[in-house]
Amino acid sequence: MQKYTIERLKPLNASLDAHNRLEQSDVDIVNRYVNLIESTRREIPCPCDIIEYTDEYGIYSQNAHIQSLDDEMERFSVSCIPHVPFVFNDDEHGVRFNTGGGPWVSVDAAVLKHIGKREKLFKLFGHDRVTGDRGVYFKASVNVWEYTAPNQHHPGYSTKDWVKRYISFVEKPADGSASHYYDFINSAVFYNKEYQQWKATYMAVEFPGGSPTQTILFHYRETCRLISRKEWDELDLPLDTRLVNGIIHVKVAYDDEAHMITEYRFTNTGYLDPKWFGPYEKAKGTALSSPGPEVKGIR
Repeated sequence: MQKYTIERLKPLNASLDAHNRLEQSDVDIVNRYVNLIESTRREIPCPCDIIEYTDEYGIYSQNAHIQSLDDEMERFSVSCIPHVPFVFNDDEHGVRFNTGGGPWVSVDAAVLKHIGKREKLFKLFGHDRVTGDRGVYFKASVNVWEYTAPNQHHPGYSTKDWVKRYISFVEKPADGSASHYYDFINSAVFYNKEYQQWKATYMAVEFPGGSPTQTILFHYRETCRLISRKEWDELDLPLDTRLVNGIIHVKVAYDDEAHMITEYRFTNTGYLDPKWFGPYEKAKGTALSSPGPEVKGIR
């Protein structure tokens, strides 16, 4: 079966083809390796298969790469965030794969669960070897397996479905008052009241951190859509506030199954008086806590 022609291979190799270096000989070798890869898939995990891998800290890797099986045929060497693997043929071992990236882990072959098939991106040396982009890219179908490490630190939560965030704070009084929370990822600073509002808005769940001054959060993802004021006024959704070059009103839709918030805004310039409004003042449908002008009257 010939999966690729020159025309079908071009979209994956636009830079290479721009220099007129994609030739029929490249297509022929790609098709040979597609057949080799797909015909060597088995009902057990094989090198170059994909693992949807979750480590004990809840970090999810959708496309972890099986590099090789140890001599005892019991454990796989796996790259959690691999580069695109090179494929080549070894006379002794048949089709082989080589990639970089990491972190690298060792996984028990017996505990992998088969969950389907998926196309995976590969590359090989073309007719001009190491010139140009140094490879011809193509896709082949491989098996997909699932693995979740035992002894989960945050049972039921992972970055497959949630955002993981580390929050550090200067102090944490017993009564919860006046703490300064620092989010080192986005350099955001919250007082305790704002922090509690932010947690409620993003449906955050807290876990103990690695030190007495650290908290680990898993919270909903968010996507933002900028629309016209007319479209925004017509949306029948709960109202909230955000800090966007000042404070603005937004409307929000929650998808609890996908752990996703869709935020709609009509401006990226703050227009609300900070004397009356703060960010994250409404959490999933509750009333705004501060007085202010009617939303319809803001232009």
